[in-house]
Amino acid sequence: MKQYYTDKKYKELLSHMVILVDSREQNNKSVIDWFDRNKIRWKSKALKTGDYGLMIESCPELGFSIDTYFSDELCIERKNSVSELAGNIANASKDDDRIFKEFNRMINVEKNYLLIENDNIEDIFTENYKSKLNPTSFLRTLLTWQNRNKMHIYFIKREYMGRIIYELCKNCLDSKILK
Repeated sequence: MKQYYTDKKYKELLSHMVILVDSREQNNKSVIDWFDRNKIRWKSKALKTGDYGLMIESCPELGFSIDTYFSDELCIERKNSVSELAGNIANASKDDDRIFKEFNRMINVEKNYLLIENDNIEDIFTENYKSKLNPTSFLRTLLTWQNRNKMHIYFIKREYMGRIIYELCKNCLDSKILK
């Protein structure tokens, strides 16, 4: 579906871009506020995989005859902190392996992102998280899933989370449609 868009048509296409926010996503007020402040269109929807996704609303004049979802091309999973992620991994057996089932669903998605808010990799090394999960096990688990899913793992400050989600969505769109 790659094609050439003039600057004017490309801007019009971006006006049809909608970021999908999983309806079960919690503690994302700063992300939604950033979208609203920057006039980024979004809508809440139950997503099968991940917390954020992308769609283009129908615009036949630009080559999208129906609403087009990019669920096979992009999956963004957001965690509020290293502590949340450590807790998800440590409690996987008690929690019916929910985090690993989520990561498994991401395997067939082309571009996978795990965004961890407000912390950094050093927090894993220094055990600066609320879990008894061994830091070596934690790191190796992340590296295994990163390799298995071709997952990109980013540590992002809260104030930049909305922007990075928008930019990842826009980048996915560009890579799929632009010549």
